[in-house]
Amino acid sequence: MSLYPTFETLSIIDGVVQNLEYHQARFENTMRTFFKKTPDIQLVALIKVPEEYRVGQIRCRIDYNHEAFEVKYFPYTPKEIRTFQCVYVEGLDYRFKYSDRQCLEKLKTEAADEVIIINNGFVSDCTIGNLLFLKQNQWYSPTHFLLKGTQLSYLLAQNQVCLTEISVVDLSSFEKVMMINALNPFDEKRAISVKQIRL
Repeated sequence: MSLYPTFETLSIIDGVVQNLEYHQARFENTMRTFFKKTPDIQLVALIKVPEEYRVGQIRCRIDYNHEAFEVKYFPYTPKEIRTFQCVYVEGLDYRFKYSDRQCLEKLKTEAADEVIIINNGFVSDCTIGNLLFLKQNQWYSPTHFLLKGTQLSYLLAQNQVCLTEISVVDLSSFEKVMMINALNPFDEKRAISVKQIRL
């Protein structure tokens, strides 16, 4: 097992951490549930953005275990997703943000820009975030997500998104699909037609 089995990825824009309260909540849940430890750290205390990263959007990665942390900063360029390929798995578990992502990385394919993971027969996530689906002016996200992302948590709290069970056969009933994660918030300009999903 890695020295730091779990991590958080945060978006920092012009020196300001985005959705910090949702990252803090997920971190505290991981501490309690995975590490069996009462959390006593505020993530904001760990983040010291270097001068060269205080303009524009950057990616901050915090790797951690029950007592130690490693913080790194990286330039960020969004990944453009124009096509999805469904991949089928059984019993995939990624309920915590594990540093070991082999179970996700091995699902990637050159046949599309990103995959839609069908876990136990139901739509879950892609390898880098949660998924949203549009139907009749309402955005939905799968009930069977692998990991509840901070952006999804925010959208649910704002009543911008509803959770619903989505099977493979349901996909054609939607109009558009969008990937969201901490670095790629809700933006309808990034949504693409579900016709770009290969089953």
